Amino acid sequence: MHHMSLGAKIALYAFLVIIVVITLIPLLYTLSASFKTNFEIAKGGINLIPKAPTFDNFKTVWGMSGTTLDTRTTYADYTVNSLKVSLMTVVLVVFFTSMSAYCFQRGNFPGRNLLYWLFMCTMFIGAGTITIFPLLQITTKLKINNHFGLALVQFGTAGASNLFLTMGYLKTIPKDLDDSAKIDGCSFFGIWWRIILPLSRPILATIALMAFRASWNNYLIPNLMLAGNQRFTTLVVAVVRLQSMGGAGASQYNLMMAGTMLAMLPMLILFLCMNKMFVEGITQGAVKG
Repeated sequence: MHHMSLGAKIALYAFLVIIVVITLIPLLYTLSASFKTNFEIAKGGINLIPKAPTFDNFKTVWGMSGTTLDTRTTYADYTVNSLKVSLMTVVLVVFFTSMSAYCFQRGNFPGRNLLYWLFMCTMFIGAGTITIFPLLQITTKLKINNHFGLALVQFGTAGASNLFLTMGYLKTIPKDLDDSAKIDGCSFFGIWWRIILPLSRPILATIALMAFRASWNNYLIPNLMLAGNQRFTTLVVAVVRLQSMGGAGASQYNLMMAGTMLAMLPMLILFLCMNKMFVEGITQGAVKG
């Protein structure tokens, strides 16, 4: 960037500013709408400053008072449900992605390249297109339409990008460490557990954060899988249902915006805590991959 001309730098910064503005305006409007009455939102307009700011939206959402949801279940319960599912998904994704990446990158077995490229092809197949119906059929037959079953489905549909990034990161770890460990008597999976896993913390933190975000924000699969039991409802599904709290023809966008802002807080806190490792992991994984 030091070798760029002044005009190129100005154009680059102008482009970045436009991207930031386009990204931030919807977030700022959501934040603003969470403090507005539903009447003010319904009137329209793009004013970001509420005329009569109120915290009643957040109070109503937190207590889920008078909603169409199960009155015995509160916003805190939905948050705990999402945390359970997201954490289980993260554990499964991190554990099995790191192991499979190690096998593909360090292992030597017949059909390795074929299996790898077959798995990579699944990157272009979304869980909400052709796989959602058979997934629901399988989970219903196995009677796992619960939090653990949802975590399994989300783990299975996490995508091949995690494997791609992890394998790229493993290329930065010298194979001499493997040879030294073998001399000391380590087995193939012993090397993974004692050497590779501890050295892969940045990329594992990266895929953990991405897996948590995907699980936390997932709406379609939890809405379909857990429809039979309101106690298992996840937070995003509950937030969307806030729109119909007032009954037919009375969409409560103010409550939906307040619920959205509250639902964003855990992700923001997690990203701020893991920002350094996330950037390091995704940069090295993408470059070497």
